[in-house]
Amino acid sequence: FILILIACLILWGCKTRKQPNTLSRENCLQNLNDLRGLFALEIVIGHVVRYEHTILFPLGKFMICSVAFFYFVSAFGMAVSFGRKKHYLNLSFLLSKPLYLWILSLVFFLIGIAVDAICPNDLSYITPGIRWAYLLTTNWYIWELIGFYLILFCLYKFMPRFRVLFICIITLILSVAMYQKGFWEAYVASTFAFPAGLLFGEYFTQVKKFLLSCKGILVTVLLGIFGLCCLLVRTENMLSIVFMRNALCLSVIIITFYICTRFTLADNPIARFLCRYSTEIYLSQFIWIRFSESYGWNYMMRMPFVIASTLAMAVIIHPIVNMIRKILSPKQCSLI
Repeated sequence: FILILIACLILWGCKTRKQPNTLSRENCLQNLNDLRGLFALEIVIGHVVRYEHTILFPLGKFMICSVAFFYFVSAFGMAVSFGRKKHYLNLSFLLSKPLYLWILSLVFFLIGIAVDAICPNDLSYITPGIRWAYLLTTNWYIWELIGFYLILFCLYKFMPRFRVLFICIITLILSVAMYQKGFWEAYVASTFAFPAGLLFGEYFTQVKKFLLSCKGILVTVLLGIFGLCCLLVRTENMLSIVFMRNALCLSVIIITFYICTRFTLADNPIARFLCRYSTEIYLSQFIWIRFSESYGWNYMMRMPFVIASTLAMAVIIHPIVNMIRKILSPKQCSLI
């Protein structure tokens, strides 16, 4: 039922694009951006079923591709904004990007403390001590995305040339270093998507032309095959975690791009609803996942509870998140 639901949400409102080659950079970004809510929902479901022996188990593995999609769209959007707006990289960028994410992490941590105080079971928002609890319960994605924002700010502001190349090299070096230092797989399995998004944003016409060619299709197929080989690896290693998984993520993103050149996907009210609250959905899920796990429910009980609680909390908390976003927006920052 869940798989059918996701398929229906993707196909509902689908429209054919008559001329794929005419897809503009802005339209491509918008089409991809409209899918954020569906990818956020997939991550929620994936977190619930990732350790379960069920037909939905692949959704738990697919989460790295969904996270990579968020990295890609975020970088794509910032590269477009950098090209269109003068003085894009100033104090307002630091306030509306890294600081905004950090404040959101604090807001959702405080909500987690409140839920933990009410819940009879330990959710780890209080017991380790506030400082450690904050570090342990805040999702790794927040820290890594803040890091990417700061790297982008430094290189794009002070390097007029070869920016994307240097970010690719830095991402590769940091991913390998984090793997060797024992960081979780999640930290390094989808990182290459961020520089890929910058590449799309800066060189969209050239990238689109290449990907729509026979060589581009061949590269996509080879990336997908190489990425899927991680399923055959018995003992995980750097090649399978850092390179194969990132290759799989990139192939999924490129395939999504191919589809968007020919179709407008998920043009329906539910997908638009999910897209509007995608940030809140992603950040809200962890509280309710911990809550449901603390009671030992099976995944068939946890899934509807987590999805419903996450969506409800996303809607409730949205005005607060929106207020923070407006306060830290470039227009408001110019008044500070």
